[in-house]
Amino acid sequence: MSESRINEIKELLKQKKKVYVNDLSARLNVSKVSIRKYLSRIETQGFAIRFYGGASLVEASSFEDGIERVYSDPLRVSLAHQARKHIADGDSIFIGSGRSCCALARELTGLQDLTVVTNNITALPELIKNATRVYLIGGEVTSTDNQTLFSSWESPQTQLGNIFVNKAFTSISGLDLKAGLTVDSIITTYIYKQIPSMAHRWYLIADSRKFDKISIYQVAELSQIHTLITDKIPQHYAEGLAALNVEVVQ
Repeated sequence: MSESRINEIKELLKQKKKVYVNDLSARLNVSKVSIRKYLSRIETQGFAIRFYGGASLVEASSFEDGIERVYSDPLRVSLAHQARKHIADGDSIFIGSGRSCCALARELTGLQDLTVVTNNITALPELIKNATRVYLIGGEVTSTDNQTLFSSWESPQTQLGNIFVNKAFTSISGLDLKAGLTVDSIITTYIYKQIPSMAHRWYLIADSRKFDKISIYQVAELSQIHTLITDKIPQHYAEGLAALNVEVVQ
């Protein structure tokens, strides 16, 4: 799936507010099926809302309003609450990018001597309030959902080579038994691939909409995570993860 075509569609959305499958197919010289897949990706990123035959631009009233919607989403708050139960006084943890991890940052109240390593820029105000020490990983600043910001180096081992944590908590774009964990942005992959060597235990926060979804970049095999925190799980995934000794928390 071409990132350049997706970016071109995004630019057209910014200019025209609405785009249509037939017009995009002719303009980009690709099939209507491919255009629908691109629009589905763009909708997943929170950039547009699809309608029959096209898509329209999502125009948030403000960045701050978008963030508050993240913190008030009942499903993300519930998953974050479950993840919080796995964090104890004195832990050192990594918190990744994305909306579920922002919700987790707000849940970290009342913990003593907590150290957090993160690339989640949006979550920083909550982490600074709730953690004893916060270390922000630098690099390029970007967003994949137009609501939250994160940073990443192309060679994160230069910063993370000497950093170790008890636990890592991340979200994901897609989860598939064959493709493993996948994300929409190559920038996101740089840090994800360091997690197995950086953390003793990897907790993945993924709601049920992520199952059987494959994004373009693979970051890990399912066997590399230790615990999956989700709202509900298809039976074949429960069986597959059990065979891989992956704990499932619902």
